Amino acid sequence: MKHSFLDRPIIIAPKFPAKQLNHSFKLNAKIKLFKQKLLRGYDLSIFQKRGNGLKTIMDKTGRLNDLSGIYVISSATGEPLILSSSKKVLADIQQLARAKRAKDKEALEKVANYYGFASYKMGRELLLGMKVNWLEVTDKSFLLMIKRAMLAEVKFVL
Repeated sequence: MKHSFLDRPIIIAPKFPAKQLNHSFKLNAKIKLFKQKLLRGYDLSIFQKRGNGLKTIMDKTGRLNDLSGIYVISSATGEPLILSSSKKVLADIQQLARAKRAKDKEALEKVANYYGFASYKMGRELLLGMKVNWLEVTDKSFLLMIKRAMLAEVKFVL
């Protein structure tokens, strides 16, 4: 029995802008890449050590300049803890590791409380055993989509 054109089910495909479709295809690949990168991150001790300025950190991490993007700090077991985005990622990680700003002290206090300790100084000590990795993202809408996709993976968002 032949079906006529009118008997076929009508499939209505949503019409997304080309830029949005392009981002959604790239998003899955970027998230998968980022999760693989988290397993082999950089030690946070190089960011916390006195005498290591931004130039030394860039040399040790193989970067030529600071970058704009998103970074995740993972525990020694590989569990993602802190997610943040910044226009200058390496400088922001260094300030967090050294706990100079009030918001960094609050974040480190949350990490210390998560592990059962009270002060931000203990959180700073806990950071010595943790790893950090980042993903360079320049487009703001793409950055927000990656951040939203990673929210379920991490414990704290800065």
